Amino acid sequence: MSVQTRYRAENRLRAGPGLPRFEALTGLVYAGLSLLGMQALVAPAIAALADEAGREIDASGGIATRNPEELLEVFTLLNWAALAMTDAGHPVPEAHQAAMERIAPTLRALRHSDGGLARFHGGGRGLEGRLDHALASAGVRTLAPQGAAMGFIRLSGGRTTLIIDAADPPGGDAGKSAHASTLAFEVTSGRRPLIVNCGSGAPFGTEWRRAGRATPSHSTLAIEGVSSSRFGKAGTDVLAERAHVLTQRQMDTETGHGLHLAHDGWALTHGLSHGRDIVLSGDGRHVAGEDRLVSLNPKGRARFEQVLTATGLKGVPFTIRFHIHPDADAALDMGGTAVSVALKSGEIWVFRHDGRTRLSLEPSVYLEKGRLRPRATKQIVLSGLAAEIETRIGWTLAKAQDTPTAIRDLDRDDLPVPL
Repeated sequence: MSVQTRYRAENRLRAGPGLPRFEALTGLVYAGLSLLGMQALVAPAIAALADEAGREIDASGGIATRNPEELLEVFTLLNWAALAMTDAGHPVPEAHQAAMERIAPTLRALRHSDGGLARFHGGGRGLEGRLDHALASAGVRTLAPQGAAMGFIRLSGGRTTLIIDAADPPGGDAGKSAHASTLAFEVTSGRRPLIVNCGSGAPFGTEWRRAGRATPSHSTLAIEGVSSSRFGKAGTDVLAERAHVLTQRQMDTETGHGLHLAHDGWALTHGLSHGRDIVLSGDGRHVAGEDRLVSLNPKGRARFEQVLTATGLKGVPFTIRFHIHPDADAALDMGGTAVSVALKSGEIWVFRHDGRTRLSLEPSVYLEKGRLRPRATKQIVLSGLAAEIETRIGWTLAKAQDTPTAIRDLDRDDLPVPL
């Protein structure tokens, strides 16, 4: 092996933290196991990869960025390296194997019923079938945890999955691609995504990247003009003012499984906290939600009164957004009091609300890797004014018609076109 080749290889041992270092170390393990003259680097590369896995994968099987797709990439790299070691007769270090065993159940908790990942904090759904293939080839059979996994909670009923962001956005270096998505959720029915987040705009330029990280690009409540987590100094990528989750409780009801959540994202700016209750029925046919804007303490009420006075006592404008997957057809129904959403499987879902806000159907975008441009879609929007110390808005999303039994919902045409 030449001095230059060895120098490049040893530099890979010093790659930056996170996914780049996992990629570099995995490549070095492969090179050392398969190329003549590289065997001297096998042992340090394997040891460095195990050390990185033990350090970067936390006790619950998550990573600091809270990016589900990045976690899948790390898991895939660790699995490939483990298979290469086994084929070459090298034992897999205990820390390496233990990290894979921690990650696998977390990935299962982040998996929608269509096999794709929840799209949060810069991550996409992943290549078709990659998640299931990675889990199967790794051979780790541990089931998804019952509580939060990497800060996300998964509810399932029948053929429906709901995954919600139930933790603070990551900060520091890990937060350079974090989204202001606290309490945002996605819903998938069978093989068809229904409610989504817009996703990462990074492939489409700086402006799209910033827009994709803002709260209105997620299926949650947003106060007009102010995200729940906000950037610091101009030009920085890190969310300096981050929403803090105050309450996270799972609950069983007579109709299904639910969540009671709250965060303080607007406590400083408006004296308000956002609470969200969601219940998914046991058969997966009905989602019931309630969103609340509340002043929780005297300090918050004083701040809210200041903001309210500045509006001429009209109230603080807010919206609750439900971004619809571009393959679903949405239309106002029942005289404008509901929205019908038809999936390509033949299912029809109907969105209703309690009448305390104005319902509209507005343009949206679906930001997806592998596409030349953002995909046009629609979003359900509830608009209102918070003029009291507590504002409550109820809504439901219910299946009105099932997939016809004669149709096998197998084909998917929403996959990215390879570039």
